Amino acid sequence: MNQWNVSVECFSLGVVLILAVSFHETRWFLSAQGRRYRRCLWLSAASILLNILCVFTLRLARGIPIWIHYALNSLYFLTTVGLSALLTSYLFHLVLGQVYHPRRFSCVQAALRCMVGGYAALLAINPWTGWMFRLEAGMRYVRGPLINVGYALMAVEMAMLLAAAAFNRARIGRTLRRLLAMLLPTLLLLIGYQLIYPNLLLNGSLIVATDLILLLYFQSRGLESDPLTLVGNRTAFYQEVAQLLRGSKAFQVVLVSIRQFETVNQHYGYQAGDELLCEVAGWMETAHEQGHAFRIGNMNFALLALCGGEADAQTLLTKVRDRFNRSWQIEGQQFTLNTRMVELIRVGQPWRANDVVEYLRYALEIARERGCRLLRFDEEIFTQLSQRKHVMNLMERALAEDRFEVWYQPIFSSAQGRFDSAEALLRLRDDDGQLVPTSMFISLAEESGMVEELTWFVFDRVCRLLGGGRVPQLDSVSVNLSMQQFMSDDLVTHISAALQRYNVPAHRLKLEITERVLLADLDRACQVMSLLSEQGVRFYLDDFGTGYSNVSTVMELPFDCIKLDHSLIRQLPGSERTGIIIGAMVDLFHVIGCDVVAEGVETQAQAQALLRLGADWLQGFYYARPMSYSGLVEAFAGQKGADVRAVE
Repeated sequence: MNQWNVSVECFSLGVVLILAVSFHETRWFLSAQGRRYRRCLWLSAASILLNILCVFTLRLARGIPIWIHYALNSLYFLTTVGLSALLTSYLFHLVLGQVYHPRRFSCVQAALRCMVGGYAALLAINPWTGWMFRLEAGMRYVRGPLINVGYALMAVEMAMLLAAAAFNRARIGRTLRRLLAMLLPTLLLLIGYQLIYPNLLLNGSLIVATDLILLLYFQSRGLESDPLTLVGNRTAFYQEVAQLLRGSKAFQVVLVSIRQFETVNQHYGYQAGDELLCEVAGWMETAHEQGHAFRIGNMNFALLALCGGEADAQTLLTKVRDRFNRSWQIEGQQFTLNTRMVELIRVGQPWRANDVVEYLRYALEIARERGCRLLRFDEEIFTQLSQRKHVMNLMERALAEDRFEVWYQPIFSSAQGRFDSAEALLRLRDDDGQLVPTSMFISLAEESGMVEELTWFVFDRVCRLLGGGRVPQLDSVSVNLSMQQFMSDDLVTHISAALQRYNVPAHRLKLEITERVLLADLDRACQVMSLLSEQGVRFYLDDFGTGYSNVSTVMELPFDCIKLDHSLIRQLPGSERTGIIIGAMVDLFHVIGCDVVAEGVETQAQAQALLRLGADWLQGFYYARPMSYSGLVEAFAGQKGADVRAVE
């Protein structure tokens, strides 16, 4: 009678059962990889349990039919080899899932099935051949000449995995390379020890070592998981995309942005909101057999899947869109989510992972601007983004090389019949010397935070102009302030320092502010404007009449002048109603002590109408286009006939 020591096997069974229960409770099985690992754990427990049963039935041989012994031992051998094949398949998917084409995996699966099938055939005929094992008189267990075929099959499987990993080393992530470097030597060591000491059963140790090492991988992946939904986080998404790009795989990303989710938390509570997010993440994780879900933002989820072509991509997109068009049910409550979706498909483009993340972010911004629920990242959006990046690079170089220019648009005074002031405007030229549209680079400057540095640049140039004395007829210059600049803690200090540096009286500097800027923080606006007004700086309310206009704002804050937006001026003189409204506004502002500037004056008829309505200043192409510093000097030095043109 063979005396096998099963203490190690019993301990191994306990460890595997703990792992299986723990893994189930942590909900890792939501992912496709997690489900495969869970199957490995339960098959591991079955293999170890069968091994223990085989030993005990041999020790209690009396009264147990011999066919039961053969059946249990054969089932144990087959389960162990099947587990090895399952682990090999799992590792192939884990390590090379983003590198191999599904057809290659089919070939791997077919080879593994053939090996398990051949091994099952050997076990089926074993009771007659004894090639694997046999039971002699007294139920003495005797190993057959092919007893180590199972280990040989495991060695072949490991060799297949190593060969594939070595061939695709450059396209495998660092974490997975460490996993293989830890797993394979450990298995070889335990197998060798088992062959040297056959009476010490170590099959359970082999299985536990494999399961534990894979669990360590899952724990390291846990650092890349969203703690609430347990799907991948932004870091995991980045790494997964990078791995797909290394493997030159075509893939599809469907980004789902949930809007106005705070209403769910407000009406149903944060617990219900969290459960709903988990439900969304769980569905997205299972939406595609070869796809994974990621929570890459507070309310942004991405589904990343291999793409087999336009038809497959459309099928997945339709599936996601249709699901989010239906309601979600949590604890008997029905929830309808307001979403915006972006789709990106990569088929051979030389992108980097950073590019993909940037493309998704920009496409989502475009979708918000256009107000559309579904947007595909296409060539047009790519061109727009490339242009933005080019302009951003141009701005950074221009700022470093002092290549920005400040231009000025003269403003005509109806009282003096000449130009007496100007508005400062920032200009940028590209590498060919052509002017870049202001609307393009100013918005980028605000988004990037560069606008603050640019505004200080404008202030310096304006104060240098006012203090230089080359334009004696220039009474004042106005400068536009952005929202970021107006809310800066250093605004008052910087303006005071610039005025002192060039010895410029404060009243010659005008600050133009839109009401949208003021509404961001009205209390802060009152404080800043009061401090600067005490020093003599004057304020213009810009773009009055664009939809944010509020007369109460004019009355509450120390504005010196109101600038009527060109959208109002454009309707003159054809619209009698517009003329009445503008005339009433001019009279009202005069009563409360504010002057009026009319912007966007482009025709003689508009100029004549505005002069009749009492506008104090007129600004527009009819009088002068924006010009460089030298052009401003010439315009003021030789200004003649501007007032004559206006009243002809």
